[in-house]
Amino acid sequence: MTNELNTTDSFLIDKNTEKKFYRKLFWRQNWLMFCTSYTKQQAVTYSWVLEPFLKKIYGTDTPEFYSAMLRHQTFFNTTPMMAPFIMSLNLSMERENKDNKGKFDVSSITAIKSALMGPFAGLGDSVQQGALRIIATGIAIGFCKKGMWLGPLLFLLIFNIPNMLIRWYGAKFGYRLGQGFVTKVMENGIFKTITKAVSVLGLMMIGAMSAQYVSFTTTFQMKTAGQVFKLQSVLDQILPGLLPLTLVLCCFWYLRKKNRPARLLVAIVIIALILTFLGITGGAAK
Repeated sequence: MTNELNTTDSFLIDKNTEKKFYRKLFWRQNWLMFCTSYTKQQAVTYSWVLEPFLKKIYGTDTPEFYSAMLRHQTFFNTTPMMAPFIMSLNLSMERENKDNKGKFDVSSITAIKSALMGPFAGLGDSVQQGALRIIATGIAIGFCKKGMWLGPLLFLLIFNIPNMLIRWYGAKFGYRLGQGFVTKVMENGIFKTITKAVSVLGLMMIGAMSAQYVSFTTTFQMKTAGQVFKLQSVLDQILPGLLPLTLVLCCFWYLRKKNRPARLLVAIVIIALILTFLGITGGAAK
């Protein structure tokens, strides 16, 4: 399919039908995480989202309709933000299957769905969790620390507006571009490049937030050879923000071992009390 709708499209027969299709798909796909399971993850709601469209393609209570519903009950799990692209792509293929009965390999519908959910999950998680959430949090925290109501509002806007736009236009591109575009993009390695770039951006934001918002300094000092030795001054000469960076990396390493965050919080409080009691941190340097 090209960027324009095929003139022989038996599903979206006019512009009015096209608009209704995209609006309905946009609202229904928001329920993707409503019903998940360990065995199928998002498959149940995935098929529910497609149900009215499959009825329109194959007809109500037809063997083809039930076969399509069963086909979309296979395991599926990806970032919800990226799912509308795959959904509309599947619907495009279902429509092609209907129009070319007997000449279309229906196994390719499930195959491309399974092939895309992994790369799209990596890309979606990098954009949504690794970039948008970090950027939105970094901007919002500054306002929240000053007690400004703009903080939570900016977080919601920065995080959700791109999210909704990707969902809306993803559905459009998925149906219009067809499976040929996806195959070409994956072969060219564009997904890998985008995922890596967004991951780097997310790591940069985490580093900036660690330096700006994580406060961890030492007040330890002692007199030696007639001079006052200040540990914090030495650490600053080695690398400014060395202690906050070390703390963040240690927390990251601990959580990567699949430990509980609650235990980490308790450990930080206990360590802080011990270091303060020993005069290494806390209080004002004399």
